[in-house]
Amino acid sequence: MTSELPAVVRMLSRLLPSADRECILGDLLEDAEDRNITGARRRLWLAAECGTIAAGLTVTRARGWLVVPPVRELAAGLALDGSRAFRGGHSRAAVLRAVLFCGSVATLVLGVELLVGSLLSAAGF
Repeated sequence: MTSELPAVVRMLSRLLPSADRECILGDLLEDAEDRNITGARRRLWLAAECGTIAAGLTVTRARGWLVVPPVRELAAGLALDGSRAFRGGHSRAAVLRAVLFCGSVATLVLGVELLVGSLLSAAGF
């Protein structure tokens, strides 16, 4: 099936997992036929769809590699016993997640403070 595909689509299809490649390409070819897409438009559409699917699968795989405990578990671990949150093998990830959470909350508070301050000064208070 891949021999009938354009070179760009074949190259992008190599980014798809080998176990799912034939199924995904078959579905894309059927979808292109159902939509009556032909010629150069079909090549561009197939290339875009293969690239989008490959990017989505790459993001999913990257999320699987980055194992980070949820903030809820981290907060519960710190509330019960500070050392419990760091007993697992992912203590650096737990600290990074806590720092990112605190930084995002501080940024949000600063944004609200600036917004309220500017609204009050515009209202004359």
